[in-house]
Amino acid sequence: MSVVVISAIFSAIYDPNQGLLNSILSVFRSKDAAPILWLGNQRLVVYSLVIAMVWQAIGYYMVMYMASMAGVPESLYESANLEGAGKLYQFFHITLPLIWTNVRTTLTFFIISTINLSFLFVQAMTSGKPDGASEVFLSYMYGQAYTNSSYGYGMAIGVVVFLFSFGLAGLVNLVTKREPLEF
Repeated sequence: MSVVVISAIFSAIYDPNQGLLNSILSVFRSKDAAPILWLGNQRLVVYSLVIAMVWQAIGYYMVMYMASMAGVPESLYESANLEGAGKLYQFFHITLPLIWTNVRTTLTFFIISTINLSFLFVQAMTSGKPDGASEVFLSYMYGQAYTNSSYGYGMAIGVVVFLFSFGLAGLVNLVTKREPLEF
């Protein structure tokens, strides 16, 4: 779904007066208790945004992993069962090694998309509020380039963010590199 749609849904859930989350919590709290400001509290805003981002991405990664696990031959699990291997052993010695290339790919996607999506969620849900507590690299870049008219500074931040994400993705690929297994 669109980030804007998901942001609207979670903004409605987090609404302090009529939101679903505070309505559910009001059952367990006293009637005099002030509503929790999920997007207005400096300590809670980042966690609230992370929950929305995880909810948005979890289906994509689940489909990726389920598709790669469906490609693992059932005969390997049957052989492992006959030899007395438990489920945990089968996961770490059969499933994970055979889907490792997919794990590496999704880790790279995760790094790149987190940097990009964090900006989109912050812009749609909080615009960096309260007091810049939810500001991320790209929202700072956007503010410098388009609010302060410091285009050069904003573009320099963009280059640094690109180099950081490129380097981090390269580091993850280097650290997770293994000899490919075939069956």
